Amino acid sequence: MTRNGSWMWMVANVGLLACTPRATSTAPPEVTPEARPPEVQTAAPTHEAPVASPAPAGGRELQFELVVQYADNMIGGEKVHLRSYNGKLVGPTIRARPGDTLNVHLINRLPANPPTPNNREVEAAELARDMTRGVRPLLTINIPHNFNTTNLHTHGLHVSPAGNSDNVLLAIAPGEEFFYEIKIPPDHPPGTFWYHPHVHGSTSLQVGSGMEGALIIEGDIDRVPAIAAAKERIFVFQQLPFAHKDNAAVKEEKAGQLESFNRAFLNGAWERGGWRTIISGELEPVIEMRPGEVQRWRFIDAGAEEALHVKIEAADKTTVPQWLIAMDGITTGRIEARDVIDLYPGYRADVLVRAPDKEGEYRIVDEETPQVTSLLGIKETRKPLARLRVAGAPVQMALPQESELAPLAPYRSIADAEVTGQQKVHFGVKISPKNSPYPFALDGKGFDPAAAPRKLKLGGVDEWTVTSELIGPHLFHIHVNPFEVIEPDGRRYWKDTLFVKGGGTAKLRTRYQRYVGQFVIHCHILPHEDLGMMQVVEVEPPTKHVH
Repeated sequence: MTRNGSWMWMVANVGLLACTPRATSTAPPEVTPEARPPEVQTAAPTHEAPVASPAPAGGRELQFELVVQYADNMIGGEKVHLRSYNGKLVGPTIRARPGDTLNVHLINRLPANPPTPNNREVEAAELARDMTRGVRPLLTINIPHNFNTTNLHTHGLHVSPAGNSDNVLLAIAPGEEFFYEIKIPPDHPPGTFWYHPHVHGSTSLQVGSGMEGALIIEGDIDRVPAIAAAKERIFVFQQLPFAHKDNAAVKEEKAGQLESFNRAFLNGAWERGGWRTIISGELEPVIEMRPGEVQRWRFIDAGAEEALHVKIEAADKTTVPQWLIAMDGITTGRIEARDVIDLYPGYRADVLVRAPDKEGEYRIVDEETPQVTSLLGIKETRKPLARLRVAGAPVQMALPQESELAPLAPYRSIADAEVTGQQKVHFGVKISPKNSPYPFALDGKGFDPAAAPRKLKLGGVDEWTVTSELIGPHLFHIHVNPFEVIEPDGRRYWKDTLFVKGGGTAKLRTRYQRYVGQFVIHCHILPHEDLGMMQVVEVEPPTKHVH
């Protein structure tokens, strides 16, 4: 196997269309109109995501409504007809505080899943699995399917994975609705998080349609004087690979639509397709600042398989530094100047940007990605993202001191003596006649929701060794509990999603705190997850009581 060109060429012809329902949801009590958030206003274009305002401070039972539906919008002069939250190209921003409860009414108004070959195969595979009581069928569920079945995942939140909380093992079929009740613990760290669908087989298509939004937990770092004085901007970076013309191979996919997994996500399609990364639903927005002004920018990479390397530069190529204060919603306790912020799908970064003293227009670009770090296995060209316009009366604004930030880092480092166990995970793609024809696997096995989950103990502390095959990189993501990365040079930092280069090894440590139940680990290159690179894990209480 060579690395010349995209390494995903091996998975040909896997994506057709949607599916039949796999599960039904319950029907909780009706939410009254007074409890629902106000409609998003259709104001002049802005790079900011629309905000779903919670109820006034008090009981902090926050009510939000997300309607999953097809909607018509415009991207750079092209009309698109895509799945959406609330009819927009990006979901509303949800804001909460530690101790709040998110009551999210999810309504699926997508049409029924059509009886495509992929959907029929998955239905037959699930039936065969149920009938054979665990005997592996010749059919597979690890193909794109059920494009109109959805659910909700709050990426990065330390909340319960069970019941109607952040439970990604639920499936909400077309025509159904579901009431999520997500209790945020009172000691939850403040930070930048996000939400998106997470049904196996349809995640890539739905996220690639714009079904994602920012989720901000407010708290102590927001009250640091220099940060409180800075204007906040949210950048939801999106890659929406809609068809530029009618698709001859998939008749159901017309210009402006996204119905084909193959066309959109295989063989380096993004780099070759002529699309551009948009920011919170807008193509190449203009951001305005005054000379000397400091702003806080919250970056969210909500793409499916595209790396971003965000840089701000002047016309003479000099770089405007970005001051990193948080990664994956976790305050670092430091302030570090970076020329480039590296983002992969699922990553977040909070940076402070001080506008140059010189007025003028600056470029915000996605720097070139070499083949060795590309998620597509090919060299990715440099692309514009946005423009920064500096004009107006100069201001003098300060950056925070590290002494102000250090006490706000929420997690203490995990010492050797604290570790109680070891876990190993290998991301691999194997070609063998004995394997499924779509062999994206964790530890040599494709996703099987009926398989015994990996068992973890509540209160335990594990060191994870995560490896990736030589042929290409992967992105390790685990739900519920963040992890501490231990670099070979001794550097340590906390995250919930991590790039693991091809042939590389990552060392992580994590504590299993507060919550029991089943959730998943997977590759956050979302087409890989849809093709089987996912595994169920279960945190169990230390003592079981047998009735």
